[in-house]
Amino acid sequence: MMSALRKTKTVNLRIEPETHDLIARAAEVCGKSITAFMTEASVYTAQEELLDQRFIGVSADVFEAVSDQLAAPGVARDNLVKLFQTKLDWMD
Repeated sequence: MMSALRKTKTVNLRIEPETHDLIARAAEVCGKSITAFMTEASVYTAQEELLDQRFIGVSADVFEAVSDQLAAPGVARDNLVKLFQTKLDWMD
């Protein structure tokens, strides 16, 4: 758990008062300190960003097969066509 680790780094931020107030309100709603809230949000965002940067290497044969599938024309599936044509009460 992150809170059990010894904290040895400091981050100083200059933010607008409105931004600080928004973060402080959100942290309070979550029952967290501003530091804990900002750290958790930053770690989550950093992980998501790094996961988006993952490289997946495949053989040329696999790459070609996937490329061919993506380049092929789409196929209309009857059930999906029917679903998208259905008018629901809650839709405008």
